Amino acid sequence: CIGCKGCSKDCPSEVDLAKMKVEVANEYHERHGSSLRDKMFANIDALNALGSTLAPLSNWAAKVPGARTVMEKTVGIAKDRSLPTFHSETLVDWFENRGGAQVSESEADHKVLLFPDTYTTYNAPDAGKAAVRVLEAANVHVEIPDDVTGSGRPPFSKGFLDLAREQAATNVDALAPQVRDGWDVVVVEPSDAVMLQSDYGDLLSGPDVESVRANSYGVCEYLDAFRLDDAIGFDAPDRSLAYHGHCHQKATKKDHHAVGVLRRAGYRVDPLDSGCCGMAGSFGYEAEHHAMSLAIGEELGSQVDDSDAASVVAPGASCRTQLSDLGTRVDRSLLSDADAGRVEPPTPIEALAAAVEA
Repeated sequence: CIGCKGCSKDCPSEVDLAKMKVEVANEYHERHGSSLRDKMFANIDALNALGSTLAPLSNWAAKVPGARTVMEKTVGIAKDRSLPTFHSETLVDWFENRGGAQVSESEADHKVLLFPDTYTTYNAPDAGKAAVRVLEAANVHVEIPDDVTGSGRPPFSKGFLDLAREQAATNVDALAPQVRDGWDVVVVEPSDAVMLQSDYGDLLSGPDVESVRANSYGVCEYLDAFRLDDAIGFDAPDRSLAYHGHCHQKATKKDHHAVGVLRRAGYRVDPLDSGCCGMAGSFGYEAEHHAMSLAIGEELGSQVDDSDAASVVAPGASCRTQLSDLGTRVDRSLLSDADAGRVEPPTPIEALAAAVEA
């Protein structure tokens, strides 16, 4: 089990082995302790925040000759795997520096709390900026809450259930009053969106939990569910896109939304009949699993190569890392100028932002 949740969709009995796995891992941690690597991945929110504070030094450090070999031998992170890039200006910094929301609450059709998931905030802020731009083009008032913590996905996936439950409770306490006041919660990173929508129900109970779960959305799901994109003036470039969906969204039947919105924006979309990319969050970073991860990913790479699409888009951070390491083609015209050195494929929301009429 690599935690992709594919079994919960493919198994006729919908057995969720990923959920069983985290229970076993939690029990193991309590009985035998946990490794430094597991603790690092479980607390990646704090590490990403530190990496952004120290950027660009934190990005250069990984490129020092021999540093990756030492990391593999001491911590167990594969030396040949691409590492996330840290940005000194986080998504939250950018939002505050621009003066906050550009669509007033009184004139907006919807009110959204854009949940600052750790990867979008510190490692891929351009995806978050794209989400803000597209939502505002649909006359949505957007705010980024400052009283939330990590979604709980990293500790949950690694079997640190007490920490995951603590983070979930903090977020529910912060979000529920605003949800009751008519706000929706939107998340860019798919695994974090599903965490709020689904996995919070395994950690907590009560009306506030159910309210937050029922009013949380992935960003393309939100656009599609309320047909907000109908109000946006799109001028999509003449592009064909291969779309690789995220396993957790597939497992919860929320993966189809991006394809519909991309097509209505004017793109030609080839939705790949793909399974897990093989990265599965931290799994593909672990040295002992690196070769297996790439082997699983070869099937996805072959599907991208066989597609007539000019580029591939994928909403998941780990999926984009895998696609990059597999050497798949990237349409750089869909990326912002700030990401001039980026080699990862764009997200669907970035493709939509590139199609919003200026």
